[in-house]
Amino acid sequence: MEALQKSLQSLSLGLPIPQVPLTEVLLNPLDLIRAYLAQILADIVNCEIENASKSIQWPNNIFNGDLAVILPRLRPGAKAEALALELMEKFPKDHPLFILPFLEGVHFRVFVRPEAVPRLFLQYILDREDSYGSASSSGRSSASNGQKKLVVEFSSPNITSEFQGKHLRSTIIGAFIGRLYESTGWDVTRINYLGDWGKPIALLRVGWSKYGSEEAYEADPVGHLLEVYHKIEEDFKPEQDASRQARDDVAKEGKDEGEAQVEIESRGIFAERNDAFKNLEDGEEDTAAFWKRVRDVNIDNYTKFYERLGVRFDDYSGESQVSPEVMVEVEQMLKDKNLSEESGGAWIIHMQNVGAKAGTAIIRDRSGSSTYLLRDLAAVLERSRKYSFDKMIYVVASDNSVHFTQLFKILEALDLEDLTGKLQHVRFSEVSKMAATLGKGYKPQAILDKCAEAISGLPEVDSDKVAVMGDLGQMVEPLATSALIVQELSSRSATVHNFDTSALASFKLGSGLDLQYWISKLYLLLKGATPTAELADEDYEALAEEDQTNLLRILAQYPEVINVTYHSLEPSGIVTYLASVTEQLSECFGENGEDEAVTPGMAALYEATRIVLENGMKLLGLTPVAHLPTSRVDTPVEG
Repeated sequence: MEALQKSLQSLSLGLPIPQVPLTEVLLNPLDLIRAYLAQILADIVNCEIENASKSIQWPNNIFNGDLAVILPRLRPGAKAEALALELMEKFPKDHPLFILPFLEGVHFRVFVRPEAVPRLFLQYILDREDSYGSASSSGRSSASNGQKKLVVEFSSPNITSEFQGKHLRSTIIGAFIGRLYESTGWDVTRINYLGDWGKPIALLRVGWSKYGSEEAYEADPVGHLLEVYHKIEEDFKPEQDASRQARDDVAKEGKDEGEAQVEIESRGIFAERNDAFKNLEDGEEDTAAFWKRVRDVNIDNYTKFYERLGVRFDDYSGESQVSPEVMVEVEQMLKDKNLSEESGGAWIIHMQNVGAKAGTAIIRDRSGSSTYLLRDLAAVLERSRKYSFDKMIYVVASDNSVHFTQLFKILEALDLEDLTGKLQHVRFSEVSKMAATLGKGYKPQAILDKCAEAISGLPEVDSDKVAVMGDLGQMVEPLATSALIVQELSSRSATVHNFDTSALASFKLGSGLDLQYWISKLYLLLKGATPTAELADEDYEALAEEDQTNLLRILAQYPEVINVTYHSLEPSGIVTYLASVTEQLSECFGENGEDEAVTPGMAALYEATRIVLENGMKLLGLTPVAHLPTSRVDTPVEG
């Protein structure tokens, strides 16, 4: 606050700073100018400063103003033109912070004076450094102030099949959400809820008895297990098709089940699979040993993949880890409230009885085995007791939307509305082109290998940009990971998952490689500079030039971007924002580019840009290659 007050005094701005509810003047520079603007508006229209503040929005584009006043909100019922005229007549003409606003539609667009921008925003960013854009600098994240707890479940692949495109999206989006909540002061627990139980693992057990080879397993454990699963899956397909047809035939008659379907599922691979799952749930020694072997080798393989991707988990949980006692507890709760009933040996819930439009949820199948839904209901109770979370987010593809609707509706029907209110399903399109790119039977490492292969083939035309970063041969893996993460996070959740490796080796605006290039360039420009030194008046005057001012105005938006993303959980906005930073940064070089001497003022501007760019990259999950020992930054400069 002391440093901020000093900056405000240099601009002849009145102190103390106007007090406006829900503004964070120490965390967000736009909140600071919002407070001063709200005071002006409140004085002109004679209203409470809080009401004036609610009429002020962030335009999201510096060419539409640093802030905008929505006139109908400022004075409901008033004509925009008349209110704008009144505001322009009474707005202080020589205000040290704002130039005279102008009307555009129902918006009253407000710009900060160019000469005030560097004096206000530059030191604000430099003072906060790594904490700029986060809530950690406020101290609200300390345990004594009641730090909130988030559990985020993401990735969650099935250990019997390939790591699919939807699992990759879940991994990268989920890891981002974890970092985002941590940056805003939450205590985050990351869970990988593996598909390590149920009928798929039982089917793999059946397949192992027919196709398993210890010799092939020793040579390539995960690869051989995938091969076995695909073989037994192919054998099983005719039986599944026959069962599905029998079920459809019965459904046409308006019945829930038929003898033909029961007969089909009582023999062949159906029966073998069901017996294997019953053995697994009963703890039969050989089946349990097989399950443990498969689970352990897959977790080991996934752990190595996640390390390469820069993702960590606090708990490798899974369906297998759900307590049978808690499942029984859930079943009893359902029976006590008459929500579940027996049907053909299975236990079901008619969803219209719990507030859903239609559908039937199965709790236990006719073989007596637990279902995914029952295990998930029990998992919610276990986690709420273990972690006492304030929020739990499931980062799972949209093809599971029906499951989560059933899960939430059943919990509400069990009078657990408070718990249900803490749950959120963050969904995204499950449609992915990754399998088409990688083929069948690939292991997760193949995803990053394919990306690294693309980066290794960077065209010669990009050699100058690569040279800024360092030795490409030593940076292929981090560059490939950066390119992949940015490609994943730049798409909105509703879009199809392209997994376009041909587009990874590109320095196009906002790409992973482009962000790495600019952060490396900034580190090189700052070598030997002292950007936090006291600036002279002539430095501030130079920074008031249009290109430099516009860059600072964009940098001032970063906390606002983070705030919007926190509520939307759409990381594409951050990618777009960082692209706007580098685009404007390129406008700040003179005709001779970076060959010109770096003045103290420009060093301070570059440092502020580095802070924002690096904070944003780390939030996305990128490690700047400028930190690697093979980068240009860590090697002597010739000449």
